[in-house]
Order: sequence, then C-alpha cells, then structure tokens
Amino acid sequence: MNLNGLTRPALLWLLTLVLWLPGLGNLPLRDWDEGRVTSVARSTIGRIDPTHPSFDWLLAWKWNEAYLNKPPGLHWLIGTSTRLLGEHEWAARLLPCLIASLAVPLLILLRRQLGGAQCERRAILAGLILMTLLPMARHGRLAMLDGSLVSCSLLLWTGWLSSRQTPWHGLLAGLGATGVLMLKPPAVLGFLLITAAISVWDRRNSTWKPRALAWLGSGILPGLAWHLWHGHQRGTDALLMWGGQGLSRVAGVVGDSTGAWVMPITEVLEGGWPWLLLLPLGLRWAWSERQQSSGHWELGLLLGSCALVLPLRSQLPWYSHLLWPALALLCAEGLHQLLSTGRPLWVGRIWALLGAALLLTGMTLLLIGQQQGLPRLALICAGLGLLAGGLQLIQPTHQQRRWGLISLLIGWGLALLCLWQSQLWLWELNESWDPRPIASEIRQLPAEAVVILRGPTRPSLGWYAGRELLANDAESKNEHWVVSRQPLERCKPIASELKSGAKSWQLWHCPAGLDAPIP
Repeated sequence: MNLNGLTRPALLWLLTLVLWLPGLGNLPLRDWDEGRVTSVARSTIGRIDPTHPSFDWLLAWKWNEAYLNKPPGLHWLIGTSTRLLGEHEWAARLLPCLIASLAVPLLILLRRQLGGAQCERRAILAGLILMTLLPMARHGRLAMLDGSLVSCSLLLWTGWLSSRQTPWHGLLAGLGATGVLMLKPPAVLGFLLITAAISVWDRRNSTWKPRALAWLGSGILPGLAWHLWHGHQRGTDALLMWGGQGLSRVAGVVGDSTGAWVMPITEVLEGGWPWLLLLPLGLRWAWSERQQSSGHWELGLLLGSCALVLPLRSQLPWYSHLLWPALALLCAEGLHQLLSTGRPLWVGRIWALLGAALLLTGMTLLLIGQQQGLPRLALICAGLGLLAGGLQLIQPTHQQRRWGLISLLIGWGLALLCLWQSQLWLWELNESWDPRPIASEIRQLPAEAVVILRGPTRPSLGWYAGRELLANDAESKNEHWVVSRQPLERCKPIASELKSGAKSWQLWHCPAGLDAPIP
C-alpha cells in the first residue's frame, strides 16, 4: 500500500478504463435493475432544493414515495452525474463503471499483500484476468450496485491485510465496509465474517494490532450512523433492507428471482473463459500453500464467496459477481505456472482449438454477410488471440510464452471492444422493445397527465418518460393515456408503432368518461 508501489496498479486501472468505458451509452437502460436504480437516483437527488434546504435527499426516494429496498449510496452518485452531464445512458453508467473498475488495482494490491515468491508478477496477472473477464466487464459497466459492491469488498480485505504493517490502513477496511453498508447492508455481515474467519486461520503467519481494529471501527462509523439515522427517520420500515430485501433472500425467493442454486455455477462456467481452464492449477497451488498466508486467503476468499452466493434461494445472474475476484486470484496462480514452466500443455492446446473454432465461425459469418446474430469482429479478434496465444504458450522458451500471453490479451481485449459496439453485449435483456420512442411521446404530454402501463413493469420507461407510470390495474374515468401492445377500444393511438415480432407497443389516448380499457 506504499505510494511507491501504486504505479503499476494505477496503470492497469487506466488500461481497464480504456477497455470498459467505450460504448457505455449505445444501448438503452436495462430492466432490471438499471431502470429502477436510475429512477431512484433522479428522485433522490431531485430532493435537493437550495431555496428550501432539507435532509430529504439523504434518504432514498422512488418518485414521491420512500424507497426502502437499498440505501442511496450509489444513487447519490448516479443522480449527481445525470444532473450535471445530462440524462444520458452513458452518464448514468459512468460512475458505477469507474467504481467497479477499481476492483482491478485493488486486487493487485491484495495479492501483493499476500507475499510469496514472485508475488508482484502474480498480482499483475490477477489484475489482468479480472480486467478481461467478460461478466466482470459487462456488469461493471451497468448502472447497478454489483460492480461497486465488489470494489468495496476488495477495499475491505486489502485494507485489513495492509493494516498488519500499517495499523491506520484499517481505516480503509472500515471505509470499504461503509461502502457495503451503503449498497447492500446485509452483505457486510458476510464480508466481516469472512475477514474474521480467514484472520483466525492465518493467525500463525500474521498478527494484527488493536489499533488496526480501532481504525476499522472508525471507518465503518459513517455507514452505521446513516443506518441509525435512517431507522430514526423511517422507523421499523427501515428494517426492510435488512430483512425483506436482504436476509430473506437466503431463506426464500424474493420477487421473480429464481431459486436455482446452480445459477451462479452456470454463470461461472459460461463467463469464466478463457481463464477458467487455469482454475484446477490454481486450486492445486493454493492447497500446496495452505500453511502460508497466500494459501489461507485465496482458499478462504473462494470458500467465503461461495458461502455468500450459493445458499441464496433468490438468484439472479449478476449475484455471481462476488465470485470473480477469488477466481481471478486462483487462475492467476495457474497462469503463472503456465508462463514459468509451459505446463500443462493441454491448456494452450485447448485455447488454440477454441480460437480456431471462433475464428472459423467469425470468418464464415463475415463471408456470408450475416447481419444479425453473433458479433463477427468480436469472434474474429477473440479467435486470433486464442489461436496465436495458445500456440505460443506451449513453446519451450519463456520469451515465446510471454508473447503468447500478450497475443491472447490483445485479441481478447479487442474482442471486448468490438462486443461493446454491437447490440448484444446486454443479451439477457428481458424486455422486447425499446422504451425511448414511446417515452419521448409521453414527455410531450401535460405534467398532470395520467399514464397507465398495460403489461410488465418497465422502470426504464418511467425514467425515460420522466414520470411515474400507473400500474396495470389502475383505472381512471378522466382523460388518460395507456401504453399497450394491443388495440384498445375507443382509444386512439398517438405514438409511433414499435414492432417486435408479431407484437407492437403504442401509446393510446383515451377520452374522459371511460374506465381504463382492458385490451
């Protein structure tokens, strides 16, 4: 954590920004959760009124109602960004992406604290792997809480490890815990428990001073103070973010979340390429180092992260985000072995075969002029990188293997940049239509207009429209407007039709004297 050792982490952070920032605004906000997060951010920051100072903006709001699901930590930043830079997709995603990208230099600093032979090289490899993991980059680019949560957890662990030599670095660990408290409060219990358990396991190799614990406590005070004040302001309702929206996800399914415990494992198997092949090597290395701090922390972080994620009965694809730092650390150990010895050969050979398959697929799509489907340039770049890198990584000299890694990183990085320019980097979009054209029509309506949405809830439509939409079961005998994908009797369409297969969405004007018609 000394200042002289921050150059490499800082340079790799800048490289991460070069890789993650392009194309932030080329797709609409996703439902869920970007639409809801940005709506809360706008409503919360909108409470700031210089002419009538109040503390309302310190609490989370969704339109004109109290928002009790999450604290407003990231919402403050997103709301400030869109207020200063304009309500654009890239402005909403900018600060979450910047915070999420800090996970890369923090992981380097964490691995450096664990020491061991050639720890600096292993730390840089861990940062490179985390930087180029597709799920880490994709979800880190979104206006969501999960990328920032990873960075805060790494700040907690890195600061705590550094406090062994410099007690005041416990303050950094406490600030990481405060960050977690302002994002997803119940998670701080798990992170602190992981920290305590590994510290006890590692007590023969490390000693912590009481001052470090005092500094940690001082760093966590701001987060605790906010929650105490929140409880004072909102009473028992403030417990919802700890219970109904927090710990209850372990015991039951919340909302539309699935209860499949295999989902995080599936996400890892799908998104861990190309580095996932190195995980067995890393696990074997960590087991051989189980008497050292490096083995304790790398195995402990993996087991602890799995214990946080896998038992959840409410599962969403991005919950697996917490697993990637631990996996990147272990895969870096395997990559270090591969670079040093050239063994095992099967890793490089599989990468070369996979690269050839991707290259052939991309070239075929390019030759036949396929306009839809997989992004061709991304496939070609990834294929070239894996093919060239895999073939060089099985060569006998260290210099050849080093160039193999460089080739792989360049190809994979270019593939990510090409993917951001396609329309597929948010492939799990649940909605079937772009809300922006209809939202622009709604913005032209009078401020007091009643707008009802007939269909699935679309928080992003409300954010783009700049107003709250009434629920599907709402009724009005006064003049009102309805967003629907089916014709409405005695109502006139006023918005441009949006086609999605055989269905279309339109804005309908319904005159006074009619209940909101049911299609």
